[in-house]
Amino acid sequence: MALSQTLLTPQPSSSASTTRNFLCIVPKIPVAIIRIPSLPPLSLSTNRCLRLKCSVDYKDQQQYNYNSQVTYPRPAEIPWSKEHSNTVHLIGIVGAPVEIKHLPSGKALAFTRLAVKKSSSLTSWINLTFWDEWAHIAFQHVEKGHQIYISGRLVSDTVESDDGKQQTYYKFFAGKRLGNHAGSNMGSVEESWQAFFANPVDWWDNRKNKKNPKYPDFKHKDTGEALWVEGRYNPPWVKSQLAILDTRMGSSYGADARIDANLMTADKFFP
Repeated sequence: MALSQTLLTPQPSSSASTTRNFLCIVPKIPVAIIRIPSLPPLSLSTNRCLRLKCSVDYKDQQQYNYNSQVTYPRPAEIPWSKEHSNTVHLIGIVGAPVEIKHLPSGKALAFTRLAVKKSSSLTSWINLTFWDEWAHIAFQHVEKGHQIYISGRLVSDTVESDDGKQQTYYKFFAGKRLGNHAGSNMGSVEESWQAFFANPVDWWDNRKNKKNPKYPDFKHKDTGEALWVEGRYNPPWVKSQLAILDTRMGSSYGADARIDANLMTADKFFP
């Protein structure tokens, strides 16, 4: 049985009147033709869907791999404590001799300044305050020029100057403070007033020449620390003690000249 048939197809004659034959082998067994419908071109939205699906699948796989790892315990919850709020650690150079004051309440207060270098050309000055046992330790063992490491609580005061610009001053309370204080800022404000009455000659009195009502009533001559008579967190005894201070100091207080601190001990300003 023949599997194919030979066809001889005549070709059109050319200008040379020659005849060519075209040989074609055609199989007798029919060949099935399968028509595949053409797919529409992928649109931009379709491409995005495909890419998004792959991305989600990849993230799901990552999440699965992470969940299959070792589970770490949840950190323990620590109750909030004001004594540990804003706790910082500093390393710096002591910039002034430590001074100590003994208050009529029996507390001891010591203070100095610490130079903390941010870079080779930039230095920040932070006021250090020590209370009670820490005050005695600092007074006996810390000297100007010492490099010290210290931990404690950092607070800030923002003061508006005469030209409307705001300046921020930082205070550092070293060691662990004892006692309960009402209000979120009551402790630091009360301590600042105690430092004021312990050595009032180191503060400027701006009450009579304030150009801006927001300007502080008292400002430390060296550190720039500020106090307001109508401050929100002032202890209740501030105004009565200021009245005693004004009576005993008279017109000499607030002058540029420094007054002998021996004439104004802190004990005289408390009932």
